[in-house]
Amino acid sequence: MPELAGFRVASWDTPLRVNPNRQPGRWNHAGSGPTQYIALHPLATWAEYLRWHDLRSRDSLRYLRLAVWAIRAVVEHAEMVHYDTAAKLGLRPEDLIANDWSACQTVAERLRRDHAAPKILETPSAALPGARNLVILDARVAVPYTMEPLDPVDLPVTLAAAGARPPAGLLKLVRFRGEPHPEFEAWQRGDDFELLEPSDAVLAEDAQAASSP
Repeated sequence: MPELAGFRVASWDTPLRVNPNRQPGRWNHAGSGPTQYIALHPLATWAEYLRWHDLRSRDSLRYLRLAVWAIRAVVEHAEMVHYDTAAKLGLRPEDLIANDWSACQTVAERLRRDHAAPKILETPSAALPGARNLVILDARVAVPYTMEPLDPVDLPVTLAAAGARPPAGLLKLVRFRGEPHPEFEAWQRGDDFELLEPSDAVLAEDAQAASSP
């Protein structure tokens, strides 16, 4: 079965949900069925967290201490949802990264009700242009990372870091609310877009700062 490397920043004891989400997200209303949001790039999960909490400065990162989970996203099939294919779900391309979640939430509810509809979507990241997220419109249960899933509801996970914080160099790549989305704009022009990660020098500086007393 295909497997994707996933990541999730979480402040609770598991990165997965078996109960309905208490807060709304792009693909769920508050109180609708459990929805999993899994970043497919290790920086994307931090970018989503910074965007959600509107943390835009180095000072705002100083006291962050969160758990980072690695997830073996073993999934039978993920529906590729991109700007070119959004219309298949009844969405406009811009809906996938818009500040207004209502269109995606409506589609998600329709997909949940239709037993034949896809429940696993691979979508663009609104927070880190060029990265992708995996959205699962159903419950998932955490099992040990080295375990082979016995049931589709199982996802192998492990705690990759405890008390972690994001590299400050990521801030310049995060697309906060009210800002343009460079990947989407490139798609509109017919251009390719590549995620340029923070340089080695910037990451080394962040690592040194994190290790300082």
